[in-house]
Amino acid sequence: MGWIGWHLWAANATPDSAQRLRTALVASLKRPLARAGVDKIPTGNSDRAFQARRAAGERMLRNRRLPRRDLDETLRVHAAEAGLELPCSPGTLPNVFHRALMDPGVRLLLGGADDLGIEELLEALERAMPDHTETIERFREEHRQAELDDGIDLLAQSPWAQGIPGMVRTVETADDRDLCRAVHTCTLATGALHELMRRSSGEPEILARLTGDVMWQRWAVVGGITPEGAPGLAAVALNTVQYLTEPDWAAELGRYTFLMHVLDVAYPTHPGTL
Repeated sequence: MGWIGWHLWAANATPDSAQRLRTALVASLKRPLARAGVDKIPTGNSDRAFQARRAAGERMLRNRRLPRRDLDETLRVHAAEAGLELPCSPGTLPNVFHRALMDPGVRLLLGGADDLGIEELLEALERAMPDHTETIERFREEHRQAELDDGIDLLAQSPWAQGIPGMVRTVETADDRDLCRAVHTCTLATGALHELMRRSSGEPEILARLTGDVMWQRWAVVGGITPEGAPGLAAVALNTVQYLTEPDWAAELGRYTFLMHVLDVAYPTHPGTL
């Protein structure tokens, strides 16, 4: 069952289809744990729980082969194979598979913000993105000011703050209608993006409009352009969690989806495809 099947379940929006979605989303979010043989993430702030999470993280990283290309290069290569030429990235896309980010990333997935402070994360980003110190320093200052002025930990407010357990809890506790709406919107947006990307080889203006919007960086290249199989399902699952937990982001995705519908009407291959 791929994300198109999830879209149909979400459109149906019955208690049964909502439960099917919930089960599928949770399984997708837990897949990295299952692959590593991690049955349960140890909880709590004790040294024992922390060390157990570290051991689980080491199991997840064991024998993992890291891609040589960064995210931007990977997208450009795949686009070229489909006959598309993506514009050059402004350099804001970190290589999420960079070795410097592997250990912090796993710690964040397993223990959330309790196991990884913002400074550790920013230092890892500095190693992964040595040419973008100004951007990282801006992030550092934003977090510092939020803590000084309002007593807010911005990392703790993110969807990643509670790691995989928090994401699973978000899905498990969501209202049926909210869950179906989130999955329906995220899969509709992904389907629209895929169709417009395919169509853009003959209509360069489509790609110009898509890439010129802030949501190209905030969503399309990090979770909208989904690969086949389990990685694509994981991307949709993460999008769903973000939709449920970040109302501003959800509103922006809705706006971007409307833009894609406008482009569908303006540059139709088959009118009304989306």
